[in-house]
Amino acid sequence: MKVLVTGGAGYIGAMTCARLLDAGMDVTVFDKLVYGGEALLGLRGHRGFRLAAGDIRDEAAFTRALDGASAVVHLAAIVGEPACASDPDAAWSINFDGTRLAIAAAANHRVERFLLVSTCSNYGVSAPDVLADETTPVKPLSRYAESKVEAERLALEGTHGIGACVLRFGTICGLSPRMRFDLLVNEMARSAALREPIEIFAPGAWRPFLHVRDAADAIAFCLSAPAGGVHGKMFNIVGENCQKQGLIDLTLKHYPSTRIAITPRQPDLRDYRVSGERIRRELGFSPRYSVEDAFLETADAVASGVFRDPKWFGHAASPLDTSRLA
Repeated sequence: MKVLVTGGAGYIGAMTCARLLDAGMDVTVFDKLVYGGEALLGLRGHRGFRLAAGDIRDEAAFTRALDGASAVVHLAAIVGEPACASDPDAAWSINFDGTRLAIAAAANHRVERFLLVSTCSNYGVSAPDVLADETTPVKPLSRYAESKVEAERLALEGTHGIGACVLRFGTICGLSPRMRFDLLVNEMARSAALREPIEIFAPGAWRPFLHVRDAADAIAFCLSAPAGGVHGKMFNIVGENCQKQGLIDLTLKHYPSTRIAITPRQPDLRDYRVSGERIRRELGFSPRYSVEDAFLETADAVASGVFRDPKWFGHAASPLDTSRLA
């Protein structure tokens, strides 16, 4: 299988490309390299790997990269509210208009599979007794989530003739060659390893989490699954649901001297639990890694000096140079 991975130089993308190559697939990455492409250097010598630098909104460049592909994994996006706020118009254009272009081009090339990677953040807030599944109404609380809800609609509306599937990922955690420390578990692990205080908003709030290796595995799994099981479907991909208080307990279990304060600042109003049962029941996929796995491997990497500067602001979703989004 020849797969085009948009956004393949990103946090999830770099892990996904390595996973697909390991599975024997040929991989072309289409990425504007807003965050750089160092995460892909280890793949450059692989005979099945190709990098095509370009903007997802550039139809001609994307069409050239698509040549020969039988599947598209669409990861290209500006991710998270802070990053989207840095240039809201560009973020919407990339997340929504870029998706529309990618779907249209894939349909013109008769691509057999199109996987859109989305987010469980689309659920926003759910009642305490609700475990959100794929039928639960979405309540996007940010411009980022709004753009992803609309991108999902484009993918599943059924008028373009491609076998589209949407994967809603929980909050990602764990190590990646394109590391991010602006994600809750990773940020707490870094702070604990550096012996720095941690501030938590709304410790009773729930979040669904997913290890980045499980995210890559889910993509590879859905590319190889029988077409009838994935086409036109949406799947939540969730490792486990945790309250923020549980993350506090996890931190103190391994780093008992960590100072943790509850703060009203920088409120994040999301509070939701998500079921990943549908993909387990229908396709047999189950995540393998825990939040504790992600926390420990990240904290160990920081404590061991793997990162020259673990507090470098480039370890985030917000681009270093927002002018490159235009």
